[in-house]
Amino acid sequence: MKKYRPIPAEEVFAKQSPESQARIKARAAELIAEHFALRDLRRSKKVTQEEIAERLGGRQVYVSRLERRADMKLSTLRDYVQALGGDLQLVVTFPEGETVRLGNFGEESAAWTGQEKKSESIKRRRAKA
Repeated sequence: MKKYRPIPAEEVFAKQSPESQARIKARAAELIAEHFALRDLRRSKKVTQEEIAERLGGRQVYVSRLERRADMKLSTLRDYVQALGGDLQLVVTFPEGETVRLGNFGEESAAWTGQEKKSESIKRRRAKA
């Protein structure tokens, strides 16, 4: 049986034409930009976990746990992004290519009437008591 030696990626890359190398680098940058973790997003803005915690009114350990979570409420994600100075937008893409931008997730509905808000406030006070 013939043994094959592993070929380092740098060696394969070096054999590509300059145009091909440029296309590969550009595509790699696109893929990396699409898959930012919260930690990477925070670091790109040069903000510490302590600063985020202060802006959110919590503790640094909470921010650390939040950045490692795979699943969270949209309202929590929105608050985190706002603490970075950003605005969270949610875009839905369908297989046909149609895209729809969703808004007001995790926020109080603008359709609530004053009476509904008052009822909600009373419920919260009762729950705390």
